[in-house]
Amino acid sequence: MQGFILKRLGEGLITLIALSFVVFGSVQLTGDPARFLLPISEAASETVYQEQRAAMGLDKPFLVQYWNFAKKAIFLDFGDSFTTRRPVRDILLERLPATVHLAISGMTMAVVIGVPLGILSAVKRDSIFDKITKIFAIFGMSAPQFWIAIMLIILLGGRLGVLPVYGRGDMEGWFPAIEQIPDMIMHLILPSFVLALAIIAAFMRLGRSAMLEVLDTDYVKFAQVKGLSGRLVIWKHATRNALIPILTFGGIALAGLLNGSVIVEVVFAWPGVGLMLLEGILSNNFPQVEGAIMVSGIAYILTAMMVDILYGYADPRVRLN
Repeated sequence: MQGFILKRLGEGLITLIALSFVVFGSVQLTGDPARFLLPISEAASETVYQEQRAAMGLDKPFLVQYWNFAKKAIFLDFGDSFTTRRPVRDILLERLPATVHLAISGMTMAVVIGVPLGILSAVKRDSIFDKITKIFAIFGMSAPQFWIAIMLIILLGGRLGVLPVYGRGDMEGWFPAIEQIPDMIMHLILPSFVLALAIIAAFMRLGRSAMLEVLDTDYVKFAQVKGLSGRLVIWKHATRNALIPILTFGGIALAGLLNGSVIVEVVFAWPGVGLMLLEGILSNNFPQVEGAIMVSGIAYILTAMMVDILYGYADPRVRLN
């Protein structure tokens, strides 16, 4: 098991190095940061331009620039934002709680809704309920996030006015005050549902398939022949084994939610890392773009690596393979 963990840690480190190289190289190809920082009146001066490049270290070879970037990125030091002149690390630490809260609430909603519906769909195979859940799952996996978000904003926010559709409310930081919790929950409902909809649909399909497979096994049929109640067989014996692939997918899905909430954050003006990334792209704010992508990538790699290790503990066959 020790070798398995070390192998996964090594793979995660290699992936992280590759990500940092690609991010740094891609940002460099988008333009010259020295040009963007110079005032228009000084942009035409070659002397001022070369001094700016030297001050930013852009006159050095590419690999030297990357090495300097990687050394600082270890400590989440991506320099100062071009627009606000604040350290990108400080901006990330301010925005990260909003993204994490949104991802966790979205995953919670996906588990609470998707897993039970998938299991019930398998238990009620070929019923009206099963057909409805199939349609809902297909819709959830195929409908664009931005379209669903806009429709819900128009209906629940505009016409009915029952839910807030903008921002995060008055909450800041990781932990809300007790009196802020109701307002925080109200602001989380719509963006969390939109973010979780595709995961809910995937949980439903995966849960149904896994449960059908378990229900057809000999030990479940034997338990039913022995006279055990159907509810006991389903929820105590069959569900436990059906949850194994769901747990595996859930870990990867959580990593994806931490990394893939840009559309939802933009539509709902949610002040997270995804919105920060878009703001950086639109303003050619290279340090902000690098910081947002790297933090999202680190979150994805760490979460996927932890899922691999935990699954290795749960299933010895994974370690052997």
